[in-house]
Amino acid sequence: MKVYKNFKIAGINYYEALFVINEIKIGNKLTLKPEDNIYDENAVEIYYKDKKLGYIPKSANYSISLILRKGWDIFECFVQRVNRDNLEIEVAVFVRERDD
Repeated sequence: MKVYKNFKIAGINYYEALFVINEIKIGNKLTLKPEDNIYDENAVEIYYKDKKLGYIPKSANYSISLILRKGWDIFECFVQRVNRDNLEIEVAVFVRERDD
C-alpha cells in the first residue's frame, strides 16, 4: 500500500475520542465515512470501531470524499501517532494495491 495522505484528526474534542483514547494504538485500523454536512460538502468522518473520532481536515478531504462518494472502496486508514495528553490522533490514509 502507498501512503496517500496523513493528518491529525479534526474536531476530535467534540466527539467520542475521549472515551476510547486509552485503547487506541499505533496501527489500529479506522473507518472513513462520507457525511452530508452543511458546513463542508466534502466532510469525511473517522471512526474507531463504532466511536466517531472526528473528521479528515477540510484541507485534506476533497479527493478522498469524491472517491468515497463514487462508491470506490480503495482507502485504508490507520493510526500513526497518539498524543493522549493533548487528545491528538495522527492518521495515514493508504491506497490499496489493485488485485489484478
